[in-house]
Amino acid sequence: MNSLSGSKVSVSQLSTNSHSHETIRSVPLDIDQLDSSFNSSQKRDENLTSSMPHSIGSDSHLSLQNTTINSFKAPPRLSSFNPVSGINRISLKQFPSEYGSALTYSNGNSDGNNSPTSEDNNTVPTSSISPWNSAVGRASLGGKSGRVIERLMGENDMLKRELHIERLRAEEQKQAVKMAEGRMEALAAEYDGKLHEAAVNKTMLKRKERQLADLRLQVEVEKSKATVAIESERIWKEQIQKVEEESKQHVEDAFNYAAMMDARNAAMTNHWKEQGNEVNRAVAKLSKEIEEINLERKQDDKRLNTLQGLCDQQATLLEELLEKRNAIVLKHKEYKCSQEESLRDIKTSALQVEEKSELLLAETQKVLGELKWALSLKKNERTP
Repeated sequence: MNSLSGSKVSVSQLSTNSHSHETIRSVPLDIDQLDSSFNSSQKRDENLTSSMPHSIGSDSHLSLQNTTINSFKAPPRLSSFNPVSGINRISLKQFPSEYGSALTYSNGNSDGNNSPTSEDNNTVPTSSISPWNSAVGRASLGGKSGRVIERLMGENDMLKRELHIERLRAEEQKQAVKMAEGRMEALAAEYDGKLHEAAVNKTMLKRKERQLADLRLQVEVEKSKATVAIESERIWKEQIQKVEEESKQHVEDAFNYAAMMDARNAAMTNHWKEQGNEVNRAVAKLSKEIEEINLERKQDDKRLNTLQGLCDQQATLLEELLEKRNAIVLKHKEYKCSQEESLRDIKTSALQVEEKSELLLAETQKVLGELKWALSLKKNERTP
């Protein structure tokens, strides 16, 4: 439709230009006939190109141009009629020399019963007859109608070339759209992969944080155990000191009591020799008590030894716990450093992935905008 409107405008422009620059009379042109012939030729061209898309070349294009040119028939000029001879000058046909020898014949202006008139007997010289042209018929190419038809033929050829160029451009745009769609799909798949990778990194980070929290709880539990062990060691040491003080006090009391009893025994033996038997019994009794006290002291010594062993065992356990605690603290520090490094690496990779995804998103938006612009431009070109 645009091409037709352009052709009509060009015809009007040509007619106005010819009127403005020349003094030749205006020639009546049947624009509807030209448009109908142009439409029929364009339909034939489309049918040919749709049926044989592989044979669109220079030869086929020239043949289509020739068929389109032959389809145009200029109306007869009113000024071409010769009232003297009664023969229409346009009806005298002459084939061009390129198709062989020039053959001229006249198609006389006959009436309904084909009766020749007196004017039909007049002979017309061949020099005054316009040559025959396959594009314009008997119309004189030097006249205004011939020039208009030649211009229309040139415009027709130009429109056909533009139509062919527009078809090629449409094919290129289709290929570009297909390539852009493939690129968009690849970018979307890559973006989905990056999102999945970011989600996996986030889950791994959460898992590492949970493991870190569990290790912190274990460290806190070990610290509480160490404090409990230190407190129990302090209590055992206090009890050992208390038992030692009590045992020393008992031994000292026993020695004092034994000395006192020895003194009494000496006094009694010195002063009361007659009470020797009683003293001996008392001494025997005291010796038994002393033996019992010695046994108790030995038992206390055993208890002290056992308590000392327990204290040593607790001390060794405490040392082992301290070593374990130090090892756990070192491991915790190492693990914390490794976790911080991995967390830093994960954060940097996440930032890089986010930057890449933003760049890809910006690029996809740019490509989408260009596609929309191209599609809108194509749509505007298609709409009349």
